[in-house]
Amino acid sequence: MSDFTGYPIELEDKAFIATLPREIEILAMRGTYNEVRLDPRALAIVENQKKQGSCAGHSLSSVLEWIYVVIQGKPEWFALSRAMGYYEAQRISGIRGDKGSTITGGVKLAKTVGLCREELWQYPSQYNPTRPQNYQAVLEDAENYIVGSETAITSYEGYRTFLGAGLGGIHQGIGWNSSVDRSLVETYSNSGGGGHSICALCLSKRLDSKGEPYAWILNSWSNTWGQNGWAEWSPTAIRQMLKSRSTTFIGLSDMPNMKPREYTLENMQKDLRI
Repeated sequence: MSDFTGYPIELEDKAFIATLPREIEILAMRGTYNEVRLDPRALAIVENQKKQGSCAGHSLSSVLEWIYVVIQGKPEWFALSRAMGYYEAQRISGIRGDKGSTITGGVKLAKTVGLCREELWQYPSQYNPTRPQNYQAVLEDAENYIVGSETAITSYEGYRTFLGAGLGGIHQGIGWNSSVDRSLVETYSNSGGGGHSICALCLSKRLDSKGEPYAWILNSWSNTWGQNGWAEWSPTAIRQMLKSRSTTFIGLSDMPNMKPREYTLENMQKDLRI
């Protein structure tokens, strides 16, 4: 998948990113909470984008599912619409055809409209951006799953704090190549490949030689890829990604005024039925 182009890096709205809050408030939280590190593989569903360039729609829906199902501790799993996350983000960015969608288009969608549940706008077997006949019901349902705040993530310290304090998940776009097409990414090479979107949902129990935690990354290539659909990224690799002009990391939270939350396996419902 080294030539994958489901994320059109060149169409990213850099001017919009420049308007987003930076990490000052997030970094001020460091040392004020008990950092959570866990194995999320039994807590979230791994999905498959198949032959559509919908990786960013999958990343966006997975971030909101993590927030509204896992962190908030719902008793049963429910999926949010990957199709809405892809096609409506395309509309916002002015993209036509199965050419992928941008991180910023998805963020604008999540902040202003939200995502409906998957059952109201199901993921089709092939590219079909036509809005469903029940679109008004889609919009009404999406209001329940909307983003309260977004933050441009520009440092590993901000990345670690955002995930470790349980603020939400990180919607990500990077230049994808063989250095990241693996289950454990120690270093990142900014050379070759196309764009791909994947999300970061929590910190790993794995630590590097400095005691800094890795991060768990959820892909959308089914559970046959990586560690049952997941990968772990090292602090070194994340720092290297953040130096690349192809990288866009935006943290999404349900909280308009973010603060560390009680964020444990107990309030995530260990027996969440997925």
